[in-house]
Amino acid sequence: MKKEVVFIGAGISGLTGAALLAKKGFKVTVVEAQFKPGGSCGIFKRDDVIYEQGAAMIYGFGEIGFNPHRFVFNALEEPIDILKHDNLYAIYFNGHKIIFYEDIDKFVEQLGDIFPSEKDNFKRFYDDFADLYLKVIANQPTFTTPDVVTKEQGLMQLKSAPKAYLKFLGYMNKNTEHILKKYFKSKEVFDFFNKLTSTYCYTNVKETPAILSAVMFVDNHFGGSYYPAGSTLNLVGKLEKVIEENNGEMIYNKQVKKILIEDDKVYGVKLDDGSIIKCERVVNSGNVWNLYNNLIDKSLCKKSREWANSLIPTYPSLVLFTLVKEEVIPKDTLPIEMLIGDTEKIDEGEVTLYILGKDDYTLCPKGYQTVIAIGPTFKDWINSKGDYHTEKYFKQKQVEKNRLLNLLEKRFPGFKEALCHVELSTPATLQRLVMKEKGAVAGPKQQLGQHMLKRLKTKGEIEGLYNCGESTVMGTGTTAVTVSGISVANLILRECNMQEYETKYIKGDYVTIVKKPYTEENLKLSSDKTEDRIGKLAMKCQYCMNPRCEKACKKDVPIRDINRRLSVGNFYGARKLLNKFEHNPCINCENVSCEEVCIRNKFAQSVDIKEINSNLLKK
Repeated sequence: MKKEVVFIGAGISGLTGAALLAKKGFKVTVVEAQFKPGGSCGIFKRDDVIYEQGAAMIYGFGEIGFNPHRFVFNALEEPIDILKHDNLYAIYFNGHKIIFYEDIDKFVEQLGDIFPSEKDNFKRFYDDFADLYLKVIANQPTFTTPDVVTKEQGLMQLKSAPKAYLKFLGYMNKNTEHILKKYFKSKEVFDFFNKLTSTYCYTNVKETPAILSAVMFVDNHFGGSYYPAGSTLNLVGKLEKVIEENNGEMIYNKQVKKILIEDDKVYGVKLDDGSIIKCERVVNSGNVWNLYNNLIDKSLCKKSREWANSLIPTYPSLVLFTLVKEEVIPKDTLPIEMLIGDTEKIDEGEVTLYILGKDDYTLCPKGYQTVIAIGPTFKDWINSKGDYHTEKYFKQKQVEKNRLLNLLEKRFPGFKEALCHVELSTPATLQRLVMKEKGAVAGPKQQLGQHMLKRLKTKGEIEGLYNCGESTVMGTGTTAVTVSGISVANLILRECNMQEYETKYIKGDYVTIVKKPYTEENLKLSSDKTEDRIGKLAMKCQYCMNPRCEKACKKDVPIRDINRRLSVGNFYGARKLLNKFEHNPCINCENVSCEEVCIRNKFAQSVDIKEINSNLLKK
């Protein structure tokens, strides 16, 4: 059986599946519409400042329980440095700052002080759910989605703790409110849990399936909260590194326009430049709406298209990126905090803040902090024609920018006066850059009726078509989409009669928890001093969307793409780009206009592009 696989999209799920298959010897090609990997998990830079463009609340690196990220890097045998936050996050609820301690007993004690009439009920609730979690999830860890689990795997899980497992399955078609009513009576407590479900899967307790709550209310207290040292570029970049080191191909700035199907079988994909990549397997890691409305011919899968278009999406979001003077951020501020507007419903005052420089000093210059605010928006941002370059759009954008700044000013007095940089991404931005349908940040809502097996399956209805990502059985959050990537890889391995990735085959631990704060002194890519120096130089690059240096280069060297790879230690991928030339074009190059036009000249010494690339092939 042929082992060529094309992945559509280089988000976390697609990169995970592609890396795992490449490691097993598959000929993997990943096609991404943007110029870099990561999808909504990744960075952009402004001067010397790194901004997380989306997903940065990272779980799943713990040593027990639901830890798919640790599993993947150990399976790939790819080292990665990770920061562990002291606490999960803080939420501001009804005048209380509630800290989500990793120590679940300490957390429950805090809740008992805030809601004294329900103190014993909180203890009983978290004891029961922790017991269920440990018996069902932590006791027999599996990273295979329910639609791909074999009968043998299911039986093994059932035998490990039959009563707990049957109780867990009994939550499948019940909502979270139904479960909470067995423990609590206070309306304020239900409002509090509404905010927790909103945080985790953009739903309230009436909408949220109880089977999800049974995991998410306690999982992070066992697993902890993490951040890739140096930014999430080091997470997605490492996955790209594994793909390229195992002869996989990354194709950027190209969009798959059609999945090619004949006689109900996939035979390849057609790109926006008209080129065709032939293969027997295609994995779609994008959203369900793009799959059925664009990628598959309209004459096929009519019922599935109707179903897809009936799905309710998660709410669209705004993302505000700011840089401020550190003096306005109190010392007790956590790296992740959540502000609550209306305690009784999800509204536009509900904002998650990322102040990741609290633990990672490499993200911005000393004396400053990045504050990224992500929250829902219920306004129209894209008109019926799909256009957003309108006067109404730009006026609305300015209004929303000011509204979010006012929320930050309330949390951090003096914030606006200390502001050094601000920009706003709207739902239109998210749709254009990371394929979020109308800005819906997590695909279809994980609500009762369109959850778990009622979502997009790993195995498509057309032979050779597979799915992973936020629209699939797991969906919502980096850990869930990572599991979907593991599942699609394992399913393809199973069909090829090859050994699947399982915990029992893990031979070593490649995840290193590094000390906080993470500083420039910690920023080492390898033990090799030359490679370490080159990597640090490359990290200065802005990864510009329209790099001036490349336009100025007379030999068309892909400078931006080389630097991005070098900055995460992907020297094989960087060399591969230069190997396309007969001779290294940067050696003895007299044209230094690439450095002269570098955008960094605005504020600092330009990136030493010539030194980086001329040294790269000397090794």
